[in-house]
Amino acid sequence: MLYSIDCTARINAQDPTYPSYKAIACTAHMNANNTGFPGALIDCTATITGIIVAACRSYNQGIRLVVTIDGVNVSASLVGSLNIQHDKNQISDITLYLGDTEYSPRTNSHIKIDKDIVITAYINGQEKKLFTGTLDEPSASNTPDFLVTITARDYGKKLLDKQTTVVSVQDLADTTKRNDLIKYLASVGNVATVDIPEMDAVTIDNSFTYQNVWDMIQKEAMVELYWVKFDEEGNLKLLLDEVKSDETLYPNPDWTYTESRITRLGYKNGRVEINKIIVLGKTTSKRIPIYSEGENISVDDTLTWTAGEDIWAYTDSRSGFTITAEGFGMGGGYFDYYLKFSYSGSFQFLGGSVNINEGGWGGIISYRPDLQAVYIVFKAKRPRVQLSLTYGFTGIKKSTSYETRYDQISAEVTDPNSIEKYGERDGGSITYPLLETVEQCEAVGSKIIRDSHRLLGQTDISIPFNPLAETGQTILITDTLIGVNERYYIEKVIHNIIFGDGKVDAETVLGGVLYV
Repeated sequence: MLYSIDCTARINAQDPTYPSYKAIACTAHMNANNTGFPGALIDCTATITGIIVAACRSYNQGIRLVVTIDGVNVSASLVGSLNIQHDKNQISDITLYLGDTEYSPRTNSHIKIDKDIVITAYINGQEKKLFTGTLDEPSASNTPDFLVTITARDYGKKLLDKQTTVVSVQDLADTTKRNDLIKYLASVGNVATVDIPEMDAVTIDNSFTYQNVWDMIQKEAMVELYWVKFDEEGNLKLLLDEVKSDETLYPNPDWTYTESRITRLGYKNGRVEINKIIVLGKTTSKRIPIYSEGENISVDDTLTWTAGEDIWAYTDSRSGFTITAEGFGMGGGYFDYYLKFSYSGSFQFLGGSVNINEGGWGGIISYRPDLQAVYIVFKAKRPRVQLSLTYGFTGIKKSTSYETRYDQISAEVTDPNSIEKYGERDGGSITYPLLETVEQCEAVGSKIIRDSHRLLGQTDISIPFNPLAETGQTILITDTLIGVNERYYIEKVIHNIIFGDGKVDAETVLGGVLYV
């Protein structure tokens, strides 16, 4: 979606109906008689109707900036500069300065660590929060003038500062779906408001040993290729890691700058680090028995029950075997019985026979290696009568040891086109224990290779102040004066605002990636 400007909107920079503010001087952004100025926020000739974000178009317009700490408006005391930085998949941070002793952290109860801070911009009647978070450690100095330094991070700091051990997350969460696991982990870090898409159920035990909750959530999100963000309302969000610079999948950029007034465009070039990698996922273990042969066993014996004796209750112990008897099933007045010969150690059955002497018939002898037991099955009439059988079998005693076999899912991922162009760049192997399938390993490997190629085209772009630019968006720049016609994926947004001489100067710096 293209964002556009309402070029006819007008705001009196001194309108008393607005809250206390810092008005950004319009002359810092637009002077129709001076082509050296950076120009409007975006091209006002855009025909697509979108969100109104107009920058200054005449001298009676302004951008209002309001900063509150613990609900107290401190905007009138802003001095020096204000810096806001948002990085994709990282915790946002700000630095600002107050020049009034009223806000000394030693005397003002509002200027304390972990107090909420909100920075809001008002543009042509539109409200946009630029930052929401909590203070770190405010400080005061008097060299040469009194100055309070305020640093803060977004609510992700709650997750980063909380270190703990969480065992079997799926047993603690509402369901075994990964989004509910992440929701539970967020609650461990005292974050209750989340905006997370529904995900698949986990199939392995997800446990974390003394790690910070931020890293726990990052690892869960990585499995399904999401990245983590706290928005300006304080919500924890997970966004799919899409390369929106792909013009086939995303034909329309989020922003278009065609004014030929980009103030600075810098490039960083690198080399492809990885186009081949092995990704290792979950590991399963299996206990495998190993047998070694010992002495021979030969058993020959006779068992007898008197008439009326309850064979079901029979137990005995002979030749190292424990013997139990049970009955099952009845048809035509007859019962099926079995005798179970359980051996205390490992035993290899070689063969045997059984003979029913009286009171029954149909004797069969068999062996269950999984149970280490010999079975004799026969029939007898009800009510019970005199019963006698003779049996015999041979075998070998075996000693048993065990070894553990480990099996790990994995996938080797390559980019044939990259290998052909740049030569093979083997990234070795990397382990993500939470990956549960080969498909997940392949997806993570592809992402790692893709991110390696981003190094081929990184740039920083200085533009007029744009409070609506966000990480994860795309920007198309067609600037003939600076010589560029390219589209970038935004991974960094920095707002630099300077206070002085009765006016406020502001710019936005975008960190862009040109995927090759």
